[in-house]
Amino acid sequence: MDLSSLDLFLVVLYLVGIAALGIWVGRGAESGKDLFLAGRSLPWWAVGTSLVVTDIGAKDMVGLADDGYRFGLVMANFDLIGCIFPVLIAAFVFMPFLWLAGVYTIPEYLGLRYNQSVRYSFAIIWILFMVGTLGVVFVSAGTMFQSLMGWDFMTAVLLTAVLVGAYTCFGGLKAVVFTDFVSCIVLIVGATLMCVIGLNEVGGWTVLRERIAALPGTEYHFQLVRPSTDPDYPWPAVLLGLGFVLGPAYWIGNQAIVQRTFGTKSQAEARASYVFCAAIKVVFPFLLVVPGLIALALFHEQLGDGRAETWKSGSVLPMIVQLLPTGVLGIVLGAFFAGIMSNLDSYVNSASTMCVTDIYQPLINPQASDRHLLWVGRLTMVLLLVLGVMVAPLIHGYFGSVFEAFQKFLSFFQGPLLALLLLGMLSSRVTGWGGLAGLIIGVGSAVILAWLGWITLWVAWWSFVAALLGTLAISMLTRPYDKQRLEGLVCWLPPKSSRPEL
Repeated sequence: MDLSSLDLFLVVLYLVGIAALGIWVGRGAESGKDLFLAGRSLPWWAVGTSLVVTDIGAKDMVGLADDGYRFGLVMANFDLIGCIFPVLIAAFVFMPFLWLAGVYTIPEYLGLRYNQSVRYSFAIIWILFMVGTLGVVFVSAGTMFQSLMGWDFMTAVLLTAVLVGAYTCFGGLKAVVFTDFVSCIVLIVGATLMCVIGLNEVGGWTVLRERIAALPGTEYHFQLVRPSTDPDYPWPAVLLGLGFVLGPAYWIGNQAIVQRTFGTKSQAEARASYVFCAAIKVVFPFLLVVPGLIALALFHEQLGDGRAETWKSGSVLPMIVQLLPTGVLGIVLGAFFAGIMSNLDSYVNSASTMCVTDIYQPLINPQASDRHLLWVGRLTMVLLLVLGVMVAPLIHGYFGSVFEAFQKFLSFFQGPLLALLLLGMLSSRVTGWGGLAGLIIGVGSAVILAWLGWITLWVAWWSFVAALLGTLAISMLTRPYDKQRLEGLVCWLPPKSSRPEL
């Protein structure tokens, strides 16, 4: 596809502008606290928009367009059920508590509540997940560049890694959050323009429904709730696996998400950032899924059956953007770049935080100075980007869509994570040995169920149940911690007055 001079100018303007903004905003990072928590100086409105684009980025623009084409409106539930209500629960119940606990990471809290084995185990799991997520985002970038501009897949991946690494490694969380604020605005505008122009090309919503209804295998494409016998998204699995496990675990225990709230000025601002995020997210479920339906109506002959072995991941969104006129195309491509950069910078920063605070500092160099941790964090970010580039080709060749890959990765450990967080925060009876047993049983169950071919949502639900029961059973057989040891770690026990402020 040949881009006009205006489109190229808008894309280059966005890329250069966002990189310059990130470097300028983050120029004062002088310590590990500045790099990882922005000195706890972030305003709620910036954190709220950063939460939105940390969750919704390039993987969602590409992946939900693919899955909207394949499965229809049921994919909107990943925001309607899996986001908005869990965000509000997290805002008023969990985030203020975690903020007052004075921790850098979720594994750090689990280590304080259970034991260091649980901390290190979850830190390693999260780091591996985030490397996989970086690979997913790189696949999104590579497929778009390859389809629209004819670039080599790996060339596009490498250029994306260099650009994002430039300001993320330099400015840390502060640079990430303020560039995400701009990216959120661009993403909303771009996604809206794509839907409006695409629907106009089809002939409106009514014509869209008529065209899709005439195609085979599309009887449920306009239903948010599918029958319990549906092989892909039966409503019990959506309710239990997504609504009760994946959604809450993502918004309560995802390091890339909660690290932003740890960087706010107060727990009130942490809560406000989540509420603001929930308000913005109301518009996104359909903005990201409708392009897939538009492509199904217009390009089903070219794209083919989304379930066939010949299906090519990442093929839907490039078809849609070619409908856009000059100028608008540049804005939408800018929105796509916004999604890429916001996803990458968020996960790189958060994974680096866990590498340094949960692995390097406690196990390798406990006496490291804050300045030393700053440079270790920056070097770790570079290493994580390199690993993400290396796994991108593997992900590209295996999964049907990048969104499918992301949800598959989450399902291996989100159930056990939620079980340990809920039990740890709500009960003083669960023990360190119980938490470790629940982790092993839950993750082991998820691996076995996935190997047996269970769908992702059922894997998430039953691994949660297994971890919950395993933690409770072993806790009943082992001695609980003294109440004094759990002060500030269980929600109904007041925090220790001597707990250090980060």
